[in-house]
Amino acid sequence: MTASPEPPPSRKKLDTDELIAILVAFGSIGTIFFWAIGQSDSGFDLSSMSGGLIPRPAPVPSPLTTIAPRVNSSITAVPAPQATLSPSPEGFTSDPVISVVPVPLPAQPFSTPAPSPEVIAFSDVPPTYWAAPYIIALTQRGVLGGFPGGTFQPDKPVTRAEFAGIVSKAFDQAPTQPSLQFEDIAPTYWANAAIEKSVQTGFMNGYPGEVFRPDQPILLSQLQVALITGLNLPTPANPEQVVGKYADAQEVPKWAVDKVAAAIESGLVTNYPDSNKLNPNRSATRADAAALVYEALAKQGKVKQIQK
Repeated sequence: MTASPEPPPSRKKLDTDELIAILVAFGSIGTIFFWAIGQSDSGFDLSSMSGGLIPRPAPVPSPLTTIAPRVNSSITAVPAPQATLSPSPEGFTSDPVISVVPVPLPAQPFSTPAPSPEVIAFSDVPPTYWAAPYIIALTQRGVLGGFPGGTFQPDKPVTRAEFAGIVSKAFDQAPTQPSLQFEDIAPTYWANAAIEKSVQTGFMNGYPGEVFRPDQPILLSQLQVALITGLNLPTPANPEQVVGKYADAQEVPKWAVDKVAAAIESGLVTNYPDSNKLNPNRSATRADAAALVYEALAKQGKVKQIQK
């Protein structure tokens, strides 16, 4: 008898674990395949299964496109502040300073009040004092000054040096006389420059012997003569008659009659406290100097006339 052939061995069935492993493997391969195709900028391409990964040049990026922001037409743009360059002061070099000038916004109109003159008051010059308006006015102009403690000392006699300082500040006359050297004026004397200016402008002069006598009180008639001479005011044709109207006319020095008469005609008199007297030989006070210098400035039209 011939033996029958053995039946072919039966195919082994896959168990559950093997089936899951195969599915996972195929899923992973598929995932990698699609990932490689989707990476356009990776620099590599999956060309074939046999060739593997072939590098390719990276694509040239296209120019960036700037997207203009959308503007809401209902919003009005505010202009930017303007910048101006301020030049540096002369004698200095520095970077230009940029000052920002803001664009003015609508506002209600307004007016800037004018600065009021500085109010000056002295404890010994009450408003009712006869020379108060002159003293305050010249103090505001910087011609006169007070003393520590807020006083003016209006009855204090004025020295020749002090009066030289007053006229040098009050008047702007051009020099017409040569400078003089005085034996009693040192180069370091406090009023040296003022005395020199008062001499050059014709307000004052020296005494024989080339002396000035700076600390000597100036007489009222001397003060009037100095103002008339420095301002070159005219002398009246009948000076004796003009001076003779006053009770003490005979006390006026002969050399000063013409100038004192010119002072009377020009309103440069104080006659305080007696309006009928000139008091030519009395030492002029700080109040006298304030009143007569102010009247001289008013004669020139530099200040307003004060009603007496």
